[in-house]
Amino acid sequence: MAARKGAAKPQGGPAPRLGRGEFVAYPGGPAAIYDLLERLSAAAGDSPDYGTPGISLDRTRLVVRWFGELPDPVQSVLADHPGFEVTVQQTEFRPGDLAAEAARLAREHPGVVAAATPRPEGDGIEVLVPAVVADAAGGAEQALAGIVSAFPVFAEVGEAPL
Repeated sequence: MAARKGAAKPQGGPAPRLGRGEFVAYPGGPAAIYDLLERLSAAAGDSPDYGTPGISLDRTRLVVRWFGELPDPVQSVLADHPGFEVTVQQTEFRPGDLAAEAARLAREHPGVVAAATPRPEGDGIEVLVPAVVADAAGGAEQALAGIVSAFPVFAEVGEAPL
């Protein structure tokens, strides 16, 4: 179930890590969009088809990412959204499968993969390769050359967030 995270107080440290179905409620945005996100997360539950939702910068549009057909409870929640636009974006891959593969990549290749996460768009996996490893291999993509995945992998140089 979703848990609304209050607006974080500015601090020098990294942003808090959010779990599945959690989100940050930023000040100044319409409360209705966050209420809809809570209801959506409750209706979607732990569905492996539910991807990462996105809110436009001006807080007037919510993008719901989903793999396959929307179940009736999710459709019912999305039917009522006064004051903003809701768009359903089909993902290329099942978000739950991407999450499982990202966890596998990080677990099985800890010396090369600093972090791996499903891309919000549902089109593959974002992989961070430590700078020292990428430099030694001639780039982030080259560092991942021997790593096989059933999904597209997007390599970047970086360190795992704390």
